[in-house]
Amino acid sequence: MKNILFNKTIAYTAIILIAVSISSCKKGFNEINDDPNNPKDVPTSYLLTGAEKGLMDNNWDHWWNGSMGNQLSQYWSSNQYTSESRYQFRTGIVNSYWTLFYAGGNNDALSSVGGLEELQTIINLCTENPAKYSPYGFPANQIAVATILKVWQMQILTDAWGAVPYSKALLGIKNPQPAYDKQEDIYTGLLAELDHANAIIDENQNGPSGDVVYGGDMLAWRKFGNSLKLRVAIRMADRNPTVAAAKINEAVTSGVFTSNADNATFKYLNGNPNTNLHNYDYENQGRNDFCGSNTMVDLMNGLADPRLGIYFDPIANDTNITYIGEVYGLTEANGANTDDGDVSQRGAAVLAADAPGLYMGYAEVKFILAEAAERGFGVGDAAADYEGGISASMEYWRVDATEAATYIARPDVAYGTASGTWKEKIGKQKWLALYMQGMEAWTEWRRLDFGILQQPADGVLDGVGIPVRLKYPVEEQTLNGNSYSAAVSAQGPDDLTTKVWWDMY
Repeated sequence: MKNILFNKTIAYTAIILIAVSISSCKKGFNEINDDPNNPKDVPTSYLLTGAEKGLMDNNWDHWWNGSMGNQLSQYWSSNQYTSESRYQFRTGIVNSYWTLFYAGGNNDALSSVGGLEELQTIINLCTENPAKYSPYGFPANQIAVATILKVWQMQILTDAWGAVPYSKALLGIKNPQPAYDKQEDIYTGLLAELDHANAIIDENQNGPSGDVVYGGDMLAWRKFGNSLKLRVAIRMADRNPTVAAAKINEAVTSGVFTSNADNATFKYLNGNPNTNLHNYDYENQGRNDFCGSNTMVDLMNGLADPRLGIYFDPIANDTNITYIGEVYGLTEANGANTDDGDVSQRGAAVLAADAPGLYMGYAEVKFILAEAAERGFGVGDAAADYEGGISASMEYWRVDATEAATYIARPDVAYGTASGTWKEKIGKQKWLALYMQGMEAWTEWRRLDFGILQQPADGVLDGVGIPVRLKYPVEEQTLNGNSYSAAVSAQGPDDLTTKVWWDMY
């Protein structure tokens, strides 16, 4: 067994290295091809591996997930460089991640690709010449997998900015200045894409080779696609409850995640270049820019949440096991005054080299079903699914089952006795369970308005409070100015206070 696992690790590492090098190092690739500008000779298996790794790297890394997502959600506070915690986001970073999400490329840590363009290339190749690309998996299954991942990334884009290029995007030089679609239309399109992916999956045919998420298991991909459909549908529930209810029922009927074994994860390895990027920053770059936020640590302390000692370490400058979060939103000078040993640092499970990146997990599915029940959508059981979401999160983080049951039974946690509206109860526990998925947690805060988050202690540097969207990249104003101007005119001022379409309250 040990040899089998060792060989699998070697094979997995080799696949990623080959895929990333072929996808991103085009100079060497071009030298051995007759047509250096034609991607049709690239095996789709390499494109898929590069896309899966790059998508996770670019969404899970120091900047998008650490400086922005995990601070917008107030999971983390800054030990230094605190401007993001006070909502002044670096122009270059915003520009870079817009480009990374659409076109892929290299982030500042390890070689990655992972953009929507790469996924669209798989779809195009398997549509235009299915026979040629069938050696890499049944073409329809390749299209379905690329489509599901494309929806996952596109929803992150539109939830961050609102209107973004969608229907006219990914056409390359045919349309270098794509128009922005309204978010309402994007959501309609995302649901249609997921329906199409579900319809063409053939579980009796080969899944795509190069798939390092599910190993080509198309039943698993169907469950992920349907679970993602839950996420898309519940997010638009305030705007269009009829469509949301119908799509949620369709997803449940077709099959969603039923345990943590179904989770869509990217399995990082204990070794570069395939290590968890937070580990890379901490171990290889010597960076320790973040620690636990008092917003989260105080809440978890108050609830005696058994995940606290997994999410964070006890403070070092104390012989007792004590957890103290860094005050959120300090100036750089005030942040520098806090000794690292006086606040809780990120836990070993978060910084481990092989800590997985999560596309979507079972706990989120259970909380969506709890909300669907409260909304009268005809699925789920509010109390059972709420408590099931907590249990799933506890299991994912390897909390002892007895401790988890004790926590769920607390009067301030149990669904029947916890204070607040259903939005506040579900939102609070969902926020705790979404730890490390900072952008998703920020989105749920905007949508459910469950409180918890607080104003930066030393004030904001941009806007008037906690942002409800991101500003567009400055480069869009010069490179795609007409489309940018039209989007701003339709959506509202390009600032941090203009709500996206689904954010009604």
